[in-house]
Amino acid sequence: MFICLLREKSVILHPKQKGRIENDMNSQLKALILFVVTFSAIFFYAQSPVGVTFAKQLLRKVDLAALLPQAPDTTQMVEVEVKLAPDSTAQRFLFVGDSMVEPLAYRFYDYCKESGDTMYAVTWYGSTTKAWSGETLDYFIQEARPTFVIYCMGSNELYSKNLKSINECLKLMKEKAGDCPCIFIGPPNTKPDEGFNDEIAKVFGKKGYFDSRSIEMERRSDHLHPTMIGARTWMDEVALWMASDSCLHPVVLNKPEGKPSIRIEHIEVMPVKDKGRRLRNPKS
Repeated sequence: MFICLLREKSVILHPKQKGRIENDMNSQLKALILFVVTFSAIFFYAQSPVGVTFAKQLLRKVDLAALLPQAPDTTQMVEVEVKLAPDSTAQRFLFVGDSMVEPLAYRFYDYCKESGDTMYAVTWYGSTTKAWSGETLDYFIQEARPTFVIYCMGSNELYSKNLKSINECLKLMKEKAGDCPCIFIGPPNTKPDEGFNDEIAKVFGKKGYFDSRSIEMERRSDHLHPTMIGARTWMDEVALWMASDSCLHPVVLNKPEGKPSIRIEHIEVMPVKDKGRRLRNPKS
């Protein structure tokens, strides 16, 4: 009975206390209703194409999408650099350029012989990118029928400031190779040029251009052309690059271990005064 009296006493409230509780509940309910109404108004206004002007000012709409958590974008593609394996098929290289080609060709010939490839080399003394961007290049591409083209020149244009013309000639040379893979071996200048190497990199790209300026090699008395020993050092570095994934078109090149060849096949030497070649069967 005593317990029942306590329970009955615990639920009996003073009228003033009861009034306060009811007022608090009413206040909370009103606040909730006001919040819902306000949020609904903001939501519908944000979605509405019509704007509301107050005091000659257009009321700014809330960007609801920015307030909501963003789901991760699964449509973005992740770029993964794929390393290409060196091409092991037999190649027919067309190796053309200025006087630097001749000493390099002797070493490269031994690489080709060791790897089961064929080399057709043309060294044109004193030639430039302008000379090689013309019909002479078309002629030798037609003659050699290459599967891979290697350019090596620039020593005669190191201090030329006509970079626009050089860029155009380089682009023509790249275009003339067509679908055939092609790379450019830069000149081994020991002094800063006027931008020739930069133009090669622009046209042929980082992986299509071998920068020869840092190669330490034995040179002739002119301090520019390599000796035969220097050319072997230079070509060994080029071959390592050509067989790696640093090259745009990597190929298998086995390093020759025997004695270097004294005579090589398929090399043509053109003097400075040579006016070039013309196509035998020009395309109509």
